Amino acid sequence: MTIAGPLFVLGVPLAVAAVLQILRRWTIISVFLAALTAAGMGVLLTLLPLGGVWTFRGLTVELARPLVVMGRVVQIEAADIFVLRYIFFTAAALFLLAWRFLPHSNFFPVGLAAAALFSGAFMVEQVVYTALLVVMGAILTVFPLHESGGAAKGGLRYLVYTVLALPGLMVTQLLLDLFMVFPNDQGLLNTATVLPGVSFAILFGAVPFQSWLSAVSSDGSPPVVTYLFTVNTGTVWFLLLAYFRNYPWLSQQAAFGTLFTTLGLVMMVTGGVLAAAQQRLGRLVGYATLVDNGAMLLALGTGRMEGLALAALLLLARPFSLGLMTLGLQGLRQLTGGLDDHLALEGAAFRAPWSTMAFLVGGIALAGFPLSLGFAARWGLYRITAMTNFANAMVALGSAAAVMLGIVISMRVLLTRPVARPAGEAAPPASAPVLKEDRLVVVLIVALLLVTLALGFFPRVASNLAVEMAQWYTFFP
Repeated sequence: MTIAGPLFVLGVPLAVAAVLQILRRWTIISVFLAALTAAGMGVLLTLLPLGGVWTFRGLTVELARPLVVMGRVVQIEAADIFVLRYIFFTAAALFLLAWRFLPHSNFFPVGLAAAALFSGAFMVEQVVYTALLVVMGAILTVFPLHESGGAAKGGLRYLVYTVLALPGLMVTQLLLDLFMVFPNDQGLLNTATVLPGVSFAILFGAVPFQSWLSAVSSDGSPPVVTYLFTVNTGTVWFLLLAYFRNYPWLSQQAAFGTLFTTLGLVMMVTGGVLAAAQQRLGRLVGYATLVDNGAMLLALGTGRMEGLALAALLLLARPFSLGLMTLGLQGLRQLTGGLDDHLALEGAAFRAPWSTMAFLVGGIALAGFPLSLGFAARWGLYRITAMTNFANAMVALGSAAAVMLGIVISMRVLLTRPVARPAGEAAPPASAPVLKEDRLVVVLIVALLLVTLALGFFPRVASNLAVEMAQWYTFFP
């Protein structure tokens, strides 16, 4: 029996996700089955060449074989391989990180199903179905975001923004088809440029649509937030690059470089200022991510393949830095009963040292400071930006320094011993007796710390992969 590659890559995760929904009661089974499925898809896409065939007990999978559904072609292309690997490998790692924090959660089946939908978005040829699959996957990830209860403002805001972004992407294909019929109608072309631009800005959290980033990170479950900021955002990023590759005349507009450079700098400055003034660790994660998103758009605005490679390197570095930050954030919130403000976390480092270390090291890495993979990417971005505009490079560096200032302020709070209080006065939550940190969580933190430091010392492995990804997705002449 021969199966087309797209059917196998989409069908297996969706089928396993359905089974996991039934097995939610057994967390360890759900975690490892979800992680093995996602990692297995990534390994298959890594080891099997595009034109290769995989045979197992009479079952043959042809990766490059197209799948036709109601006249619509679904096919895996060479450029899609890198995106699919990023989606599945990142999802697998995040399932393992969420193991001890989300018992009996639907994050594992939902995350696996969302990864399949995101992968399918790159296999379909029509923009309408691509946009629909991306938005469907994004909506799915909202459900486990507030599974533990509490405020749901972040998830609702993300849901609203995602739905608002859908029409602009779906109408684009119709406008471009009409432009082919009426090539003299410049209004159609202008509208086809503006609508997807606004939609991508919403999905990417660009200013002034950045409020969902801080809202999600403030009251959402940290492991799910990491999924949103890595898998979801990575999908949107590569979808944007695919859009420019399919319509190269967009990148040839005179204002292309100026637009993305300005937007990236505005995002970096806004995120940096807000991060430096932030007194809640969850919001600090959101604003640091906003700065990182702005750095990626700044790299795109350089109009060079090197810029695309640096943006890809930033995206590859994000799961490690954000994974550490959110592991630490989850542990600190458990220490204080769900609170993450400075007052509640005063002196928390003495009661949760590993969680504190994870949050601080992850924050330093996300800010783009040594020793991390993000530093190599940010330093390259500053250099390539300074070649054309030194002031822009200094603004970008200052924004990263502002994020670092927010991390340092949080570090001072976490390392401050609680002051002795008069009798009868309530002590802050951080001074209450707590259980020891979970040993398995500590093992995950140590492993992630070692990987982060190793990539910081030896970034060439990741940079080579980023260059290869940029070569497939480059649309610059």
